Amino acid sequence: MITECREILIETLKAAGIRNKPYTSQKFLSLAQESHVGAVLFEKESLQKEPLNRVYTGEDGKKRKRKRLFSRMASFNIVIGEYTVEAAEAIYENFLEQLPAGFYVDGNYVSIEADEAEWMDEKDHVLKSKVAVQLLVLCNGGLYKDTDYLQTDKVDIQVGKE
Repeated sequence: MITECREILIETLKAAGIRNKPYTSQKFLSLAQESHVGAVLFEKESLQKEPLNRVYTGEDGKKRKRKRLFSRMASFNIVIGEYTVEAAEAIYENFLEQLPAGFYVDGNYVSIEADEAEWMDEKDHVLKSKVAVQLLVLCNGGLYKDTDYLQTDKVDIQVGKE
């Protein structure tokens, strides 16, 4: 889930107007010498045990029970650095417009939500940019286990009297 979410965020950041390859490491981002910069930084993942059961019918027509073992929330920091406030705001707004609501990983839906943004002047961050915006993006998904129901119509039961 984390790899897929990172890839989608990188593609969205490129589509929003970041020309260079977005950084994925805080260390390399702090060493960057350009003013026009973008980054997708993994922050943390929180897990919560959530015993949720759902019954569904698969594509093959069999009934299955899906149990959510854990609810997963991965957070990413999206960094956009630019020469001017106007350019940073244009890329930021374009990123928000193109950010998908979610995606599927192995048949499981993962939602993507923008949470909060922090705008910084050149004195408040380590980048060479005049202005930077840091946006927190949350990816909510889960870890699931599927089990098949026993097919009772194919079991031959014989009852006899002793």
